[in-house]
Amino acid sequence: MRVLRFLTVSAALLLVGAVAATAQPFSSGSTGSDGALTYTTPGTYSLDPAALNLNPAGDNIFNFTTITIASGVTLRLDSGNLRGKPVIWLATGNVTIAGTLDLGGLSAPNLGSLGADWISQRLPTSPGAGGFPGGVGARPGTASYAGSGPGGGPANAAGSNSCKNNQSNPASFATLGGTGFGGQPGSTYGNVQLVPLIGGSGGAGGCVPATVTAADASGGTGGAGGGAIRIVSSTSISLTGSIDARGGTGGGGRSGGGSGAGGSGGAINLIAPVVTGTGTMRTFGGGPGVAAGAGYVLINAGTNTYTGFDSDGIVTLRPLLAPPLPTPSTQPTITVTSVNGVNVNQPAKGLFLSPDVTINATGAVTIAITATGIPVGTVVTFNILSELGADQNISCTPLAGTLASSTATCSASFPTSVSIMLGSASWGS
Repeated sequence: MRVLRFLTVSAALLLVGAVAATAQPFSSGSTGSDGALTYTTPGTYSLDPAALNLNPAGDNIFNFTTITIASGVTLRLDSGNLRGKPVIWLATGNVTIAGTLDLGGLSAPNLGSLGADWISQRLPTSPGAGGFPGGVGARPGTASYAGSGPGGGPANAAGSNSCKNNQSNPASFATLGGTGFGGQPGSTYGNVQLVPLIGGSGGAGGCVPATVTAADASGGTGGAGGGAIRIVSSTSISLTGSIDARGGTGGGGRSGGGSGAGGSGGAINLIAPVVTGTGTMRTFGGGPGVAAGAGYVLINAGTNTYTGFDSDGIVTLRPLLAPPLPTPSTQPTITVTSVNGVNVNQPAKGLFLSPDVTINATGAVTIAITATGIPVGTVVTFNILSELGADQNISCTPLAGTLASSTATCSASFPTSVSIMLGSASWGS
């Protein structure tokens, strides 16, 4: 039996420009169709729209009446549950966040401290919704993987200066990741208007120096990027708790492998006639060693008395604006629909103990994919990581169809055990 695990990586949302508010009462644009989002019992929760029958359109634009995250509550907005896209919460009434809204990129484990099953932990780290995963570390003779996202840390060759100094390349976003120890950070991107709304990028995986030949040597995994969220209320937003969109920390390597690099912080946008509170908003990048770049915080308000910043990113205060909303037809996505004729559960969540698809086959099998918002002729590539086999890099046939809906196929052989497929596509200049 072969069990495949998917981690879907979607491209950035494209958003229309903001429109200045008029003297008329401000409207968030919410229809209220998703009702009230209310968490009052202390504890840790993960928002799963499919399980809660929310946002059936799948565009991550939620139409609430009110939003209440009480003190003692931590609500996780993870990329896997939220389709790999940024989150937009619209509310007709008040938004109160006294607990913690967690969009932070996850940190990677220290592979050197794990037992015999360490290979099963050599996985891309999970970002906050709208962020990007960290890259997996190198093995002897194999380069590390770059962090995902526009500012992902570049892959780290065995002979590079940062590898010799046991460091890897951090991600960037609003600010540039650190360059100490010979590191080469990713590129900065984004803008203070947060159009398009996009999260932080992943740090590169750690390298294995050319002098290291241990069979179980591996670089650590890079930290994931912080997520991206826009919260819009027709009345007010009160933040006395925290919104955490920090980048994750890279993990330690094994048997001489270097550490993974940190992911960059994410993006937070609050829009309401009144914004108040003393809570915190965090968008700084992760370590270890040199820190990754920080993200953005933007507040659009008629009256703003919020004083609780805790972010080393770029913070901007602007007048009240009507929210810029995504155009669904232009959201680039890649979806694996079937493997060897077996349909993949949608949306794919990439949970290790709950695979998206299970197949029984020997030899190469066909992987069918669909895409939206990606130019026809673009070649989608996949990195395949397996517990009991070597890493693979495969390319699909060029996308065929239309910009709104295209298809392609790929071919790969999977060893018995768990495998992970990481898809990506690049186009334009």
